[in-house]
Amino acid sequence: MSEVFTQRHPTIGVVGPESVETTLQDAQDSLDVAISIAPVERDTPDSVEEFDCLIAAVTPESGSADRTDADAAASLTEVSNWVVRNATLDSSPPVVYVAPTEVSIAQALEAGVTEYLPWELLSRSPTTVLKRAVTATEVQPTRDYRTIYDNVSEPLTLHDPQTGELIHANRRLCELLKYDRAELISMQVGDYTASIDGYDQAAAMEVITSATEDGTVGPIEWPLETADGQHVWVEATLTTVTIDGQELVLATATDVTDRRRQRRQFREISTHMDEVVYLARADLSEVLFINEAYADLFDQPVDRVYDDPMAVLDAVHPEDREAYRSDLIAMSEHIRGEEPGPYTFSHRLRVDGETRWVEVSGYPSRGPGGAVDRIVGVIRDVTDTRRREREYEQIFNGVTTAIAVHDPDTGEIVDVNDSYVELFEYDYETILQQGINGLSVPDEGYTGARAKDLITDVAENEEDETVEWRIETADGEHRLVEANLTVATVGGQRRVLGLIRDITEQRRREREYEQIFNGVNDAIAIFDPETLSFVSVNDSYLELVGCDDLERIRELGIEGLSATEDGYTPERGKELIQTVARSGEPKTIEWELAPPDEEQSWIEVTLATAEIGGEQRVLSIQRDITERKRREREFEQIFNGVTDVIGVYDPQTAELLDVNDTMCELLGYDRDTIIDMDPEEVTATALGFDADTIGEVVRDVAKSGDPARDIEWALRTASGDVVWLEVNATLTEIGGEQRVVTIARDVTGRRDREERVQVLNRVLRHNVRNDMDAVLG
Repeated sequence: MSEVFTQRHPTIGVVGPESVETTLQDAQDSLDVAISIAPVERDTPDSVEEFDCLIAAVTPESGSADRTDADAAASLTEVSNWVVRNATLDSSPPVVYVAPTEVSIAQALEAGVTEYLPWELLSRSPTTVLKRAVTATEVQPTRDYRTIYDNVSEPLTLHDPQTGELIHANRRLCELLKYDRAELISMQVGDYTASIDGYDQAAAMEVITSATEDGTVGPIEWPLETADGQHVWVEATLTTVTIDGQELVLATATDVTDRRRQRRQFREISTHMDEVVYLARADLSEVLFINEAYADLFDQPVDRVYDDPMAVLDAVHPEDREAYRSDLIAMSEHIRGEEPGPYTFSHRLRVDGETRWVEVSGYPSRGPGGAVDRIVGVIRDVTDTRRREREYEQIFNGVTTAIAVHDPDTGEIVDVNDSYVELFEYDYETILQQGINGLSVPDEGYTGARAKDLITDVAENEEDETVEWRIETADGEHRLVEANLTVATVGGQRRVLGLIRDITEQRRREREYEQIFNGVNDAIAIFDPETLSFVSVNDSYLELVGCDDLERIRELGIEGLSATEDGYTPERGKELIQTVARSGEPKTIEWELAPPDEEQSWIEVTLATAEIGGEQRVLSIQRDITERKRREREFEQIFNGVTDVIGVYDPQTAELLDVNDTMCELLGYDRDTIIDMDPEEVTATALGFDADTIGEVVRDVAKSGDPARDIEWALRTASGDVVWLEVNATLTEIGGEQRVVTIARDVTGRRDREERVQVLNRVLRHNVRNDMDAVLG
């Protein structure tokens, strides 16, 4: 609800700069009551009687310690003296005193001003100041010093000038320190001073008593400690005042905790910067801070510029010196006039015979009162940047990339290179006339308005952006381009460059790749070798693991798709991917899948590196071998279940690769021992058998493809016994590989029987011959 004012038309007199009167007049239309505002003739004492209320304002500029403008209206001394003089007059209307918080208000309060308002309130809400003035016209407030003192928005204290004893503290100080007034007044200054070297009761007494001697002390910074142990810093000014005939010391304080923290951070950061960072008064009369980078860039000790801010000109190139000085003055006027944005200029330095370019930037900095009283800025060595700009000009028309230069505010094309002209097949002037909209395909959403938004966003955020864009050439052909937008300085002006690459053919190849990718029967997954995450999968892979999309695959990860309980863990999978990525060598493994809601299955995985879309990736090409694994298990069962002796050989080397359990039992060795043994060790060479012969049989079968049958072979067991085998050899495929398999039967018993028959036959023939000899006599 808006505040209701009397319907009488109050007349408000203004004492202060003309800008204050203008500000208040601009704000008066927002009041609910009509008022008149006019300047007060300060030199005419009786002129104040025609006003219902007076607003006396001290601006931050007039209150600045370094102000030298003698012609400026309403200086600090003039306004303050006028307030003190008129506030004491019985005939004076109410006086509302407006001043920055750093300005001493002790005398004005003592003189009996109706109300004190901080300058920040006037600058932020002049309507509120007018309302307070109108309210003051309705009821003349009592001129009670303590009432005004207690309502001031800054911390105030009153001290005994001899003992330093705290006589009174206003409400704001109690709120700041979180004590009630009675408790605070019972304390000494040292009790609520933070425990920091150099700040204690004795130091406080010294400051208070010096105010008695000198009249005013400060501003000084002082650390206080709140009731809950927090430290706050205040900037205090101490002034002697007389209240009810008693001389006291009034301390006016401003909370500068945040300012100190910012200043400390500023100094800490700036000491580690290569750029020159400075803080100066707005009129450049004094450099308040400059980092050591200045000494390196300007070849001057920083003390020189502290002593004389214009010493910087000694390092400026003689031909640029006057222009540099003019820019410094213009920057000061720009900052003090509170013009929007920073002020930036560039000139040459001449140091040790070398010419370097610097870019100087200045930004406004507001003091505690809210006024711009300082300049904070950066000086950068831009020599390399300028060199790159020259190189850019040389390269601009020599590169094959099409380049367009855009105005960062309007998005308009201001320049293009020869490659850009060649791409669009228009001449240079036509391209500039057509603009982006005339060179694009608006019907498909590629409009000039959209392009402008992209360009201005890049300019504002100073972050590169890459977009795809459809263009139309002079002969009506539509082509797809990739445009990289980036901010650059061209010819000393800030621009947005569009680096254009024709990707029409690339997209066609990508579409073909996509068709092949999703058309093959093999399941394919693509991994990022850095993050080890899924980049893409084809339709066959989705079908293999029973998932609908890539997001579900990423959610499950290797862990959610694998039989981890059987050792097929994500750690093992990621290690394989990293190994292939590092070595570049393909690797084939078998892997057991266990996707949710799907039966476990076996896949054969071939991992290999590939470049896809300009990025290094690891391809995982997967083939379902569940059926093959089943057959292998069945083969294994048969292999080790039959009573025949079986051996598996490499057809090229005749190396023994595997044997079944029957052979192990027959020879009395385990499988690994038999495979690792020299064939001579198990061949019964004493009976005339040569171990090389079996190798010849294997190679002959592999070469001819015809089986070898009924080969008898003698082997020696672990116990030294000789066993006889009847061997058949044949060429077959096992696990996708060509192998020679020997299937043998133990014919040792048969051989024994045959030998006994032969012996019996020999004996029988011998006996028959003997009998015949006897008969024939």
